[in-house]
Amino acid sequence: MKYVLLLCAFVLMLASSSFAITMDEAVDMALKDNPDLREARQEKIAAQGKLDQASLLLSSNPVIEGTSAEKKYPADAGGEEFNNYEVRLSQEFEIAGQRGLRKDAAGKALEKTMQEIRDRERLLIADVKDAFAKALAAKRKKALTEETVKLQEELYSFAETKFKAGDVAALEMNLASVELGKAKRDLLQASSEERTAILALQALLGLKSDQSFTVQGDLPTEIAAVPAKEGLKQLADSRRPDIKAASADVDSTASAMKLAGRSGFPNVTVSGFIEKDERANITGLALSVPLPLFNRNQAERKEASTRAEQANIRQASLEKSIDRELEEAYASLVSAAEELGLFRKEILEKALENLELMNLSYKEGKIGFFEVRLAQKDTLEAQFAYLDSQLRTQLAMNALEKATGGSLK
Repeated sequence: MKYVLLLCAFVLMLASSSFAITMDEAVDMALKDNPDLREARQEKIAAQGKLDQASLLLSSNPVIEGTSAEKKYPADAGGEEFNNYEVRLSQEFEIAGQRGLRKDAAGKALEKTMQEIRDRERLLIADVKDAFAKALAAKRKKALTEETVKLQEELYSFAETKFKAGDVAALEMNLASVELGKAKRDLLQASSEERTAILALQALLGLKSDQSFTVQGDLPTEIAAVPAKEGLKQLADSRRPDIKAASADVDSTASAMKLAGRSGFPNVTVSGFIEKDERANITGLALSVPLPLFNRNQAERKEASTRAEQANIRQASLEKSIDRELEEAYASLVSAAEELGLFRKEILEKALENLELMNLSYKEGKIGFFEVRLAQKDTLEAQFAYLDSQLRTQLAMNALEKATGGSLK
């Protein structure tokens, strides 16, 4: 009795560690726990640090200098001794609006980083929804395969009964046995595909390997309305964070290019000093400006100009790739929706009805195993094809949401 109780407790513990999640819950979990996204979010802290540094009123620290010297006259000059010293405080000042440009460039860089993080979230959401849809399809495929096994077992039982009664030949009995074996093999493959799909989703969610779960939900059976193609580009322009990141990058590199040009102007260093010797105490101000004869910031200016040109090229390239992405996603959704509607209205229902009639006729001895097997094959192929159509429809919806930067609802 003790061992039975321990076994029951162990089973309950395993059951409690498994949970069911919906697609929306999976997305929320991924946005919270995905390790790659969590790492990317640290870039915001680094970019904020650069902005804080650029926002300092003075970019360089003051410099304090001091000298002390002992001065002693020879004996024939009186032999007096004096301690002379000097204290100097210097501060470098940027000119030509360098601080403002540096702050603007850092602010745009922070904006770019934040939009890039949002874009990583957009891509992750699309990946999670795709992986979830594939896991749902794998789960449904396994269920269909289990139904196939039950159907084949039932047909095998009927064939065995008829064979023993001498109503069918050994060939039909052997065929029934072969088809049952194939169905069981397909079930093993379907189970393996489901495990693979769950593991892929588990990695995106950032879950530990010992956390088991099942997916909950349904693949689409119809699409209420395909969105109008004309407004998709405008929708993408207003929502996609990678477009906003590219724009911020253009602005940031433009400010950096201006800063590099202004940095060619020499900064001014102002010094205040106090000096004491044997004759007097001296206070005053000193002004120093380096002469830009050799180093006029040529390398940094050239690099900044190149970065700005690269940012403009990337922005133009992104616009073209988004147009292609929208075109492909829209075409895929239209095609998938038409195919899904065709299955629902003209194929699946009739195939299921034919199979039911054929099974009844076989049980009544009106038709042979070959005829019922053909009807069974057609129906199963229709069901699996319908499942593939549902998956393609969901993936097409995910792709269009990804291309437009948000939900289509």
